[in-house]
Amino acid sequence: MLAPDSRALLLDALRPPPGARLSRAVALTFTLDLESLLVAPLAFAAHGLRESTDPIAVMEGVRHCADRIDVFCQAGQIAVPPTQSALLAFVEPMVHQVRRPKPGHLFHPKVWALRFHDETTAETSLRLLVLSRNLTKDRSWDVCLRLDGVIGTRPKADNRPLFDLLRHAVRLAVAPLPPDRQAAIEALGEDLRRAEWDRPEGARKMFFHALGVPGARPADFEGTRHLVISPFCTPGGLDRCAPSGQLALVSRQETLDCLPQEVLAESGTFVVSALAGLPAEEAPSGQEALHGLHAKVYVVEKGLQARVLLGSANATDAAFGGNVELLVELVGSRAQWGINALLAPGAGFREILEPYERQDATEPEPETGILRDLVRDIAAIPLSATVTPEADGYGIRLTSEDALPDVTGVRITAQLHTRRGEAMLLVSGQPVNAAFTELALADITPFVVVIAEDGTGREQTVVLATLIGDPAHRLDHVIAQQIDTPERFLQFLLLMLGLGTEAATAASGDAGGQGVWRAGGTGILELLLNALVDRPDQLDDLARLVARIEASDDGKHLLPPGFPELWRVITAARETMTEAVRA
Repeated sequence: MLAPDSRALLLDALRPPPGARLSRAVALTFTLDLESLLVAPLAFAAHGLRESTDPIAVMEGVRHCADRIDVFCQAGQIAVPPTQSALLAFVEPMVHQVRRPKPGHLFHPKVWALRFHDETTAETSLRLLVLSRNLTKDRSWDVCLRLDGVIGTRPKADNRPLFDLLRHAVRLAVAPLPPDRQAAIEALGEDLRRAEWDRPEGARKMFFHALGVPGARPADFEGTRHLVISPFCTPGGLDRCAPSGQLALVSRQETLDCLPQEVLAESGTFVVSALAGLPAEEAPSGQEALHGLHAKVYVVEKGLQARVLLGSANATDAAFGGNVELLVELVGSRAQWGINALLAPGAGFREILEPYERQDATEPEPETGILRDLVRDIAAIPLSATVTPEADGYGIRLTSEDALPDVTGVRITAQLHTRRGEAMLLVSGQPVNAAFTELALADITPFVVVIAEDGTGREQTVVLATLIGDPAHRLDHVIAQQIDTPERFLQFLLLMLGLGTEAATAASGDAGGQGVWRAGGTGILELLLNALVDRPDQLDDLARLVARIEASDDGKHLLPPGFPELWRVITAARETMTEAVRA
């Protein structure tokens, strides 16, 4: 259990079963890295995009799955991307900010709920990933529980917390969800209520605890001996999670140094070794080592039984006093899942630990907690970004009905994610009213970078506004910007038609245009004809792209030789089929 050499990548855990495709995915996370979010659609894509970092492949992978993925995160906790990637335009509809569940507390779960469908067998399956990590690039020691299951015939009471958690996330959303997305999430929630999960080997029982959700029952930590693994701890949180007083504790050095000595007096206390996670000499060059602790696990012993609770909740007053969290409780034998199985000499988890030695608590950095709370409060204010055509492009007016928090001595600015450095001053205590002008089509975005700074520090976050008047062809323009050679056009075409990255790479490798007309033994004409018969809607997407490329100054150089003539044949056939259907 918790063997440090049994590692899994989130990318692998998200991948559909063989032969299946993603039907729906909902993720709940505290913090969100938008570039990390681009990884998820690669795992879900049905045509070989899972390992690619090529912008064309990433773009098509996200485009392919964007309408089936929803991600909820705490407002004010979207990290500012280091670059102005145009690909982030495709994740806009996936992201939903949520308000604090109550003052002073946070939306803090880390979970993926997934439904897959196999069109060949007509079977539908479910998967639940309960994590201790956020959707970020963090490389800490984390824990993940993967549960696979099927949809049963009736709701099960044990699954009710999952349903309630998803429903509560929708209720907390800063902006109302589009009706189709909300309906799809509710349908997934109903499937989770009826789920029949394959429990981990040795688990006699399993329970879900949706902390901070109205009507939820608190988790029971009564027992005779306790192990707490948590990067953040408070005396009250430890009393709540380890009422026996017989405590073994694994945490971070800086957390333990700040706890009163009497709290640790009777505890066996450990930290993760600084050497743990260093890659072996034979590991691939450049492989990053894991560092730091982010896992949250609780082991409660009573008699011959052990209960293991894992998920998002730290051993703090906030986690169990109002945060929204998710824990899964597994019940098994003490011999298999008890504390000795983790901490006894020779146990795999014990090998990466070392006894804690108290050090002087480090001086805290300048207080930025007030600024951090301020940007969260600003992010929870619904914003509108209204797009208007202008003589030199487009303009965006950023507005809100609610006033910003009334604070003194703090400078608050906003800038578009796509136009860094062009900041507009926001007035404390007044509704937002800022105008951005002379924008190119690709500059239009609902992602707004909000920065609050004073003499003590600086906090920033990405805020998601509601885009009003979004030009219908904006995403087509983003695609067209990425296609700057005939080879890239063919690469996108093959990916869109579902041939995958190998065929796309083979096609795009011939700059002369001779080999691109045959991919994997199948001609482009045959591929387009097959799509015309089986998937005509795909050709509508392609038609918009071809029209935009042909209208550009470089259009005749970006389409492969002979493709315009071929495309006219396909277009005529498509029109004939449409007229026949209408008749």
